[in-house]
Amino acid sequence: MTLLIPSRRALHRVPTPRANLLAGLLALPLLVACGSDSADDGLPPGAGQTGGSATSGGGDGTDGGPTTTGGDTGTSGGVPAELGPLPSPPLTEAPSADDEPLVQDGRFHTGTDIPVLVDRLGPPGPPPPTPLTEADFDAGAPEPVVVTDPGVDATGNGLPFFEGLEPRVALRAGELLELRFQPVDPDGGVADDFFPTFYRGARYVDNDDGSTSFLWRPYQADVGIRDFVAFATDAQQPGLRVAYTTRIKVELPSDPASIENVPPFINGNQPYTVRVGDPVVAEITATDANGTLPMLEIANLPPGATLVADRDRPEVHVLRYVPDAAGTTVLELIARDALEPSLTYTDTLSIDARPAAAFQREGARLRELAAARDFRIGHASSPRYYTRPDGALYEDTAAAEFNLVTPENAMKWDYVNPFPGDYRWADPDNLVAWAKANDVALHGHALVWYAQLPPWILESDVADREGLMREHIDRLLTRYADDVTLWDVVNEALDDDGAYRRSVWFEAMGENYVDIAFRQARASAPNATLIYNEYDTEVSSPKVDATFALIDRLQANGTPLDGIGFQMHLFSDFDDYDTLAANMAEVAARDLDIYITELDVSLRDEGATEAEQAAIYERVLSICLEQPRCRALQSWGFTDRHSWRARWNPLLLDTSYQTKPAYEALQRRLGEN
Repeated sequence: MTLLIPSRRALHRVPTPRANLLAGLLALPLLVACGSDSADDGLPPGAGQTGGSATSGGGDGTDGGPTTTGGDTGTSGGVPAELGPLPSPPLTEAPSADDEPLVQDGRFHTGTDIPVLVDRLGPPGPPPPTPLTEADFDAGAPEPVVVTDPGVDATGNGLPFFEGLEPRVALRAGELLELRFQPVDPDGGVADDFFPTFYRGARYVDNDDGSTSFLWRPYQADVGIRDFVAFATDAQQPGLRVAYTTRIKVELPSDPASIENVPPFINGNQPYTVRVGDPVVAEITATDANGTLPMLEIANLPPGATLVADRDRPEVHVLRYVPDAAGTTVLELIARDALEPSLTYTDTLSIDARPAAAFQREGARLRELAAARDFRIGHASSPRYYTRPDGALYEDTAAAEFNLVTPENAMKWDYVNPFPGDYRWADPDNLVAWAKANDVALHGHALVWYAQLPPWILESDVADREGLMREHIDRLLTRYADDVTLWDVVNEALDDDGAYRRSVWFEAMGENYVDIAFRQARASAPNATLIYNEYDTEVSSPKVDATFALIDRLQANGTPLDGIGFQMHLFSDFDDYDTLAANMAEVAARDLDIYITELDVSLRDEGATEAEQAAIYERVLSICLEQPRCRALQSWGFTDRHSWRARWNPLLLDTSYQTKPAYEALQRRLGEN
């Protein structure tokens, strides 16, 4: 079989701005890291990374992953000496009193001392992708997309493919779908496959002939059109993968009653460690593939507990109670079918309540040691942590240890402005209130990024994007002018080959979008510190060279720039400390401050130890402290319980909030001369 595929450059660009599943999966590591702090990235070790063996690549809580960028650096003419006025009338409705959050019912959160806010509109989190239409199905699946690791040259390499793969499939709810994936490398050898997609009730079957079958029976709740993505991996170059899409349409049969009524389902609930006397809140989600709403019960509801339906998500019930004694409580959850109550699904939720003494940490707190050096030690705050069982313990630990905080997701565009004229201020407002109450400085993140954009921005007119970007910057900086003193203005403008990412912003303004963003930020917040944030800045690479060139261009243009963020998502084999120090020196030589913004060290490699992890944390901190222009070190979270790389235990405290050698290493180094 001969498969004609466009060139690598053509393949790298997803051909439609629609936020369909292919685009979502190609950004999956980005969204998992940023959108779900404790989720696994869904990729095998090494898959989809954009850095070398020692670094993760894709930063901002990302794991690199497939990109839809590439090409030569472009421009859109010279940068104007001064920005013009903001669009008048505005391109979208400005925030108003209708967007102001409300005080939330105490049954839905773990807060006690500070009122917790909730948005007037819900549900929380980013908006759903734009649904695929019949026209999309008729048009067929998107073109394949080539994904390469850094240093992999696909020139002259026949691209792997799936033999006989159907580009689109239609079936009726209740029928069994089988897709067979036979990876082939035209250059010979045994190609491999990788499936980032999983539907509840589906399974993958190894056919013992090199192929894999995907088996799935959709039901009423699955009616619609979706994209199923699979990766074919090259036999000779595992760092070369091609993403192929099958577009699936599920329709109702003429007699919906013919569909089997299946038991409901309770989404997996992980065990939590909490503190005796703290309020415990758990959001429990019960769904039914038949599209009905199951009834949720807890057989052994704790004394004084409440179990109430969520305001915006009828499938979610919120449990709240206060454990008054140490011990593990295993809650017995029951979901009953709405049509046949005898049809049930059971699960458990384990809560380990420990006395306050179990969470005491020896020695001085990190923030005390850092303050003595006029230094900032910080973390990224997990989104809506106050809706999780350990929310009270989480916030108290963060307040004790850190004097700087970044919102992991709350200020990203898809969270704060999911629809035109619709602003969700509750989560960032809650973090601001917490930071003020605990004397913690706020580091805003991220104003302009190519990822985590709402569909309405991805689908906007190119001619409107400069105005939309400037309005967004102005509205966030104006609202938080007195509260946020440091901002990641532009995040990850450069691709791994050093070219500008072909983002919606680059498409509209060329490289000048970076200048325009920083200039608008300075106009909107004259006293804020403005930084450019990038990943893989700790190694030698075309991206690092391009970062220095970008800095030089911005400074030559007179564009306001105060510092550079080194993200530093590392793995336990990282040892390129000399390059890290040299790159920091290059930034300092340009009269800019340095911030380590997203540090974590994943124990991904077989045999990796916590001692090795601690050594990396300590050495990175030492290099920062020895560089006079390095102002802060922030980890991307602080407990392995809430990490975008949870399976690799990358942070300072374990899942039970106990100190690891990495914490002790930072504590020791901060306390030294």
